[in-house]
Amino acid sequence: MNVHKYAKSLTALPLAAIFALAVPLQAFADNNLPLDTSYKAAVIGDTYQKAMDYYSLDEFNASADLTDEARKAVLQGLDASQAVPADREIVKTVGADQVTAFAQAGDTLWIGTTKGLQRINVKEGDKRDYTQYFAGPRYLYNGDDQVTGLYPDGDNGVWVRNSRGIVHIQMTKRSLKDKADTYEQLTKAVNDRFGMIGEDVAYSRSGDEYAGRPTTNDNDGLWTSEYAIGEIYRYLTAKQEGDAAEAAAAKADATRAAKAVMLLAQVSGRGNGFVARSYIMEGDAQPNGFWFKKVKAEDGSAYGVAVDTSDAGKKDTLAIADPDLVAEAKAAYKAATGNDYEADYPGKDIFPVIKSKSDGSVVWQLKSPIVEEVDPMLAELYGGSENDYKVIYKADTSSDEVNGQMALLYFAAKYLFDGTGEEDAHLKELAIEFADRIVKGIVTNGFAMIDATGNPTTWARWNATYFAPQIDYTLNTEGVPPGEYEGGYESDVNADEIVSFVKTAIYLTSLDMDKYGEDNALFRDVYDKLWTPRSDGGSYDNNDASYTDETSGIGYIDIMKQYIERKRNVLSSDFDDYPGINSAIHASGNWRLAVNFSDENLFAVAFLPLIDIEMNEDPNSDRVAQLREVFDQWWANMKDENNPFYIYLYQKTYPERTDADLGTAAWALSRMPQYRVNFPVNNSMRKDALLVKYFNYRDYTKINGDRKGVVSTSRPLPLDETDTHKFNSSPFTAFSGYTNATVLNNDYVDYTKVQYNNVSYASGSMESGTWFLLPYWMGRYYGMLKEQQ
Repeated sequence: MNVHKYAKSLTALPLAAIFALAVPLQAFADNNLPLDTSYKAAVIGDTYQKAMDYYSLDEFNASADLTDEARKAVLQGLDASQAVPADREIVKTVGADQVTAFAQAGDTLWIGTTKGLQRINVKEGDKRDYTQYFAGPRYLYNGDDQVTGLYPDGDNGVWVRNSRGIVHIQMTKRSLKDKADTYEQLTKAVNDRFGMIGEDVAYSRSGDEYAGRPTTNDNDGLWTSEYAIGEIYRYLTAKQEGDAAEAAAAKADATRAAKAVMLLAQVSGRGNGFVARSYIMEGDAQPNGFWFKKVKAEDGSAYGVAVDTSDAGKKDTLAIADPDLVAEAKAAYKAATGNDYEADYPGKDIFPVIKSKSDGSVVWQLKSPIVEEVDPMLAELYGGSENDYKVIYKADTSSDEVNGQMALLYFAAKYLFDGTGEEDAHLKELAIEFADRIVKGIVTNGFAMIDATGNPTTWARWNATYFAPQIDYTLNTEGVPPGEYEGGYESDVNADEIVSFVKTAIYLTSLDMDKYGEDNALFRDVYDKLWTPRSDGGSYDNNDASYTDETSGIGYIDIMKQYIERKRNVLSSDFDDYPGINSAIHASGNWRLAVNFSDENLFAVAFLPLIDIEMNEDPNSDRVAQLREVFDQWWANMKDENNPFYIYLYQKTYPERTDADLGTAAWALSRMPQYRVNFPVNNSMRKDALLVKYFNYRDYTKINGDRKGVVSTSRPLPLDETDTHKFNSSPFTAFSGYTNATVLNNDYVDYTKVQYNNVSYASGSMESGTWFLLPYWMGRYYGMLKEQQ
């Protein structure tokens, strides 16, 4: 290959243009696709995957990984690369004053700069891979981005040196299935806690061995649900392809995760459909929050007792209004202290934990009766029923956990518990029972999940008054409990959730009409009302008065169809405290600046079972048409995120369309880092994506307690060049994990002075493989993704 020829061609176009010319991967028809589809599977072969070995300078000199001869060759090559050919056009394009090292291996150019490493090879199969960037501590030792030497390893990889150490970046061709297998192993080794799949888990590494120390997380249920659904798609794919060994392994992994999610629907023992947020065992570190320790009294009674935490003693949303509980707490306080509660705590509400004013001792704790034991099949996860009263569960559940729970119950009951396993029949019965309880508890209690306080939880609400705009969508929320202002932001996604929950309950209870016939009729009536215009002729708008208790559960399809309009409402009045930012946002009129990326993930989780059920019943129904109208509004932003899960969901929703970029979904999977370690990232050196000032409800940085805008990229970067993130985060993040940040113009963070703390390569934080496995197996099952053999 004439590298000079290609180098000259690169100078004719800016590097940004190279990326702009990216095209989808080649696709061809899959003969196994259902007859009612028009799309063709994206076909992808083996692609280069990056793996790094890290050495401080002293470690490199003493490492047993290399012979003395090999070590000498690497060091000589690193030094030789500092002789940069300044006359090369590609060097001039990058900037001769920026290039610090240069090496060539066949068709590949390695260019070290003051701000990271670039790899250029215009013979890659996908144009988006022509130029690849390596910066920050994932690729350069301890994050010093000034490269001082390069040495190709003769096998597509490179040794790269900076002032702090040397990294061997190996580029090995692997299939997506190989990556999936490794993600399965890593997820089990690092992220699994009693079957729940945690995120941002502390890990340690010894050579190629990884071990995790997972702890409780508020979204344990949601993350585990998404992992479990991915494993169910893996099971379905293996059955479809006749791979018995893969099917058996997938069923076991999916069942374990499904049990972990289902346990959250029963672990409290309340028997009323309450979904716990998470749980720990005796001896585990006790986090803050609203927790209950399960207790068996000497008289045989059982209950959960509120744990003494900071939140349990003062969090506004946990104040108890039930007059009987209030009277009980005050009487207990009087008996223990001899004083009236009002005298010691004038004007203070009653909370789940009450302490003596004089000595701080606990004098009363809220109790939640246990009316049922945990099913033995589920209790196996924490060592069996003998450990039931070593459980400490978290209450104050959010809608996120209920969302994940309901999606999992549908997929498990319909596709996983199919009678091929000994536990299937019983687990399917439990799934139906739990779905019935959960949804019945919500729709008969004012469209909210009621906690032991007698009040709705802070976040698990789907009632109309919660959806009211409240304080006009501003961030002026000082002194206002979150539950009193978040609803206006969350109304669009929460409306989708409750519609999905009720439809799921209809489907699952229909599987046992003898037992659930009455509840099934209730759910059908509720579901019809969710689709029926309000009888008062009104509509849900940007006026608090249009949301009343009488309209709860009625006409929510109206809210669902207002997604973009509601984002515009947010945009029109958000950030009133920041006039400089506000004026720019108002002038843009870009509703996408108000997008909550976490809500996009929640919407997708709720929409997947909903569209599956409705399309299975009648793909040409009016309700399917309306749901597609709803999806289109979310897709207006999702389509630009290169998220394979969202792309496959779009294609599933529109199987007759051919405009879904299935090639981009496959490419995104190929560029996801194999080891999802949370490394700091700084993409300030990039010329191929504009860096834009960005400020919205969720995406901001706090400097000295004040909200400041962030800088994002104008397009999503390849997943191995940006921060490691789940589907609930912005794919446009330009920087993360930085220190030494300063503020420009009192509005935005100046990232040009970003520095990294020392990074450990033997330990850190790792996310699970869920975010690869779910879309990968979903794409394969629906014939949207195919690997070359």
